[in-house]
Amino acid sequence: MDPSLVLEQTVQDVSNLPSEFRYLLEEIGSNDLKFNEEKKRYEQKELQVHKFIKQQGSIPKHPQEDDLNQEIKESLLKCESLQREKCVLANTALFLIARHLNKLEKNIALLEEDGVLASVEEDGDADSAAEASRESSVLSSGSVKKKRAASSCGSIPPTLKRKKTSRTSKLQNEIDASSREKSATPVSPSIENKNARIKEFKNNRNGKGQNGLPENEDEDKTLYCFCQRVSFGEMVACDGSNCKYEWFHYDCVNLKEPPKGTWYCPECKIEMEKNKMKRKRN
Repeated sequence: MDPSLVLEQTVQDVSNLPSEFRYLLEEIGSNDLKFNEEKKRYEQKELQVHKFIKQQGSIPKHPQEDDLNQEIKESLLKCESLQREKCVLANTALFLIARHLNKLEKNIALLEEDGVLASVEEDGDADSAAEASRESSVLSSGSVKKKRAASSCGSIPPTLKRKKTSRTSKLQNEIDASSREKSATPVSPSIENKNARIKEFKNNRNGKGQNGLPENEDEDKTLYCFCQRVSFGEMVACDGSNCKYEWFHYDCVNLKEPPKGTWYCPECKIEMEKNKMKRKRN
């Protein structure tokens, strides 16, 4: 593997990130404006009720109190929905960064394995002046003493495993908020034509083939989700016909319970929105 080719491929891979981030941030900003407008609406309605109580006391009932309470409830639900959408958009940006960073670190580990790139060894006492200068110029810190970590997506020999940099650790800590395995079955949206996919997923997860017999004694090693890890805990299937991940861990897509009806992952939502905008332009 040629380091120059790795660098060129990495630059090419991240070339579209600015436009993707711009779109995500614009959507977050748009949701913020909608949230503030909805917040003003229900605060005005609350003010009407409080003003009436202040003038008339708490015993008489406001003539429109029931309608106002219903409108306030609807506004609060809209605000909650907007906040959830913002979380999904922010998580999508996080996943994009983590995915490219993991790929880069995997390639660096392979280059070091081939001997074409010197590995960064950790010094227990102090780093050399050259290393300190390099780390400070890249990470704005003159005392960074952590090694680069190999991506969890690849199978790197134990001898090549290194500590993660602070930025990688921070990203992984956000994604891997809960990494303990749970004895639960992946949950898929309630669509009948997904039964075959669910059955196949369960068989793969239990190390079984299509005939239901064990293919090997090892558990399923297939990588799923944005985080590119094996299946564990509660998982949900994306309804996108061209989804490249198909199954997602609940924590990675900010879910706490099974979604009702059709569910699309953040990347599929963005792709659908782009296609919708293209059709409008045409």
